Amino acid sequence: MSEVIQEIARKFPAAVKEVAEYAGETTLVVEPGQAKAVLRFLKESAGFNYLADISSAHWPDEGRIDVVYLPRSLKTGEQLRVRAPLPVENPVIETVSDIWRTADWLEREVYDLMGVRFGGHPNLSRILLPEDFEGYPLRKEYPMEGDDEWRNYLPPEEKP
Repeated sequence: MSEVIQEIARKFPAAVKEVAEYAGETTLVVEPGQAKAVLRFLKESAGFNYLADISSAHWPDEGRIDVVYLPRSLKTGEQLRVRAPLPVENPVIETVSDIWRTADWLEREVYDLMGVRFGGHPNLSRILLPEDFEGYPLRKEYPMEGDDEWRNYLPPEEKP
């Protein structure tokens, strides 16, 4: 895996912000504007031919939302975590749905639940929630009990 990371660092010197190793997993933190180029390289040149997932994490104290990609090589079984930190105020990153077709639905899920917009996405619309739903339920500031209309928590019934 270190050869792939070294090649990315050589090919995209402005992209790599951090490389973290933990519990046998490697996380590559990249500049959001370079994420698509790095991910395209991983697929086309490094053999990471499968996108296992796209997820996100909200860090309100740090003012960021991370978009996390999990490209995998089906030939070698290697997997790399690629994380792109975005500002909470305007979380926008380029789509990778033209690199991996499965990213279409994965990006729509992150958009719907976290509010990240994927520039150039062919159909960035809600996938799980109704069109008139307000807010992003996976952000930490979203109330756990929902709002008046969309409750996702019901208190236990009182026993007589």
